[in-house]
Amino acid sequence: MDIRIRAAALSDVGLQRRLNEDSFGFDLDRGLFVICDGVGGRAAGEVASRSAVDCVLSRFPYGADGVGGGSELQRAIQAANRSIFQASNREPLYAGMATTIVAAHFDGSRMWIAHVGDSRAYLLRGGSLHRLTDDDSQLSQMLREGHRDLSASDMARMDSVLTQAIGASDMVVPTVTVLQVELGDCFLLATDGICKALSNAEMLSLLLAATSPEQACHHLTTAANGAGGHDNATCIIVEID
Repeated sequence: MDIRIRAAALSDVGLQRRLNEDSFGFDLDRGLFVICDGVGGRAAGEVASRSAVDCVLSRFPYGADGVGGGSELQRAIQAANRSIFQASNREPLYAGMATTIVAAHFDGSRMWIAHVGDSRAYLLRGGSLHRLTDDDSQLSQMLREGHRDLSASDMARMDSVLTQAIGASDMVVPTVTVLQVELGDCFLLATDGICKALSNAEMLSLLLAATSPEQACHHLTTAANGAGGHDNATCIIVEID
């Protein structure tokens, strides 16, 4: 069976930020897709996010497949982490810079997903939208530990505190997930300017209404701005044909 992929990406600064600290990149020949979001409140977030995207694209080898696809993705992300962490220690202007990352690699039959931070991956299949990643955040950690009696203010505060970010320390452990693709699958990679501004139902409706990856990206960023545009909004759509 001949499987092809179509992809598009879009980034919008939003309505309340002067600077876009999101970055993205992809390479259809290698089936490689990367989104990063410079951590808010840190110096040079835009430098960290662009550096991480470029590092993963340059470090990930051609011909990686099978189990190697997941391990190569992990190694490329760890290389980006080392590079950004070293730069932040070396350059005073970059001190403390960090970024989230979510990356995907399609090896011809499977999609490998790796992430650090709270940028996310989703799968649209059979009319349902499935979240594929779990945020590296204080809130997610508390929920995994069984804490359910959290106030709305506590949840909002903890949701913004990351437990891992690229460049924040000398070591990160990306979470890697793999799943067999099916014809008609649509993968969404997104920064929190989209996935925290819009509900799962809203994103599902927008994706189902789109007739192309480009239109889906436009629908999502426009809706994020319609919800207040509080943050930069960036997405990559990957369709399996």
